[in-house]
Amino acid sequence: MQAKKIITTIAAALPIAWTLGGAAHADDLENTVRVGYAKIRFNLQSGDLTGPPGTTPPGLGIDAKDQGLLAISYERRLSTNWVAQFQGGIPPTLTAVGAGAAAPVGTVARARIWFPTALVQYSFAGFNGFRPYLGMGVVYTFFTNQEVSGTYTSLFQGSASAIELKSSWSPYGRLGVSYAIDKQWGVNMETGLFRLKTSATVVTQTPGFGAIPRGIALRDKPQIFGLTLGYKF
Repeated sequence: MQAKKIITTIAAALPIAWTLGGAAHADDLENTVRVGYAKIRFNLQSGDLTGPPGTTPPGLGIDAKDQGLLAISYERRLSTNWVAQFQGGIPPTLTAVGAGAAAPVGTVARARIWFPTALVQYSFAGFNGFRPYLGMGVVYTFFTNQEVSGTYTSLFQGSASAIELKSSWSPYGRLGVSYAIDKQWGVNMETGLFRLKTSATVVTQTPGFGAIPRGIALRDKPQIFGLTLGYKF
C-alpha cells in the first residue's frame, strides 16, 4: 500500500518535468545520483493528549528529537537550468518524548518516518564551479514500525498499547548550492523545509476497562540540512 503512494508521489511531478524538459535537446540530458548525510531539525507543536472523560490528565504533550539520515537522490537534467529529482533515503527512527506535564515521562513512542520527495530545481548561472539553485516539489510523509514505550503504557496502568500516525502530503521548498569538482563529480550543500501535519491515536489495553483510545494533534515545519556527493553519468 505504501509503495503505491510513493509511486503516486513520483507521478505527481512527472507532468511538470516533461513540460520543462520539452525544449531540451537529447544531448543536454544527464543523470546524477547523490548520496550523503542529512540532518532533520524538528520543532514539534502538539496539542494535549485527549481521551474519554476522566481517563487523561490535562497538559500532556509530546516533542520530537532531531535526527540524522543517509540521503539518496536521483536527478534527471531537463535543460541547462532545469532538473527533475526524486529524493529518498534510509528512514530515521523518530523518537517522541513527553512535553508539558508529560516531560518527566521521557520517551513515549518511536516510529520510522518516511518522506519521499519529488521536485523540480532551477539552477542559476555559475561562478568558479559554484551554482546556486532553488527547488519546489511535493513530499509524502508516512510512518512504519510504530510502537509505544512501556513507560507510556505504565503511566495509564495499561497492559499494552498500539499507536497509529496518519500520513500527509505537503509542499517542499529547497535552497542550495552545488560545486563541480570535475565533469562527473560534484558536491551539494542545501537546506529544505516542509510542513508536517498529522495526528496520533494510541489505544491502551487497560485491565478492568478494556481498550481506551487517546489522540493528539501534531504540527511541525521540519528543516533539513544536507551535504551530498554526486556522480553524473
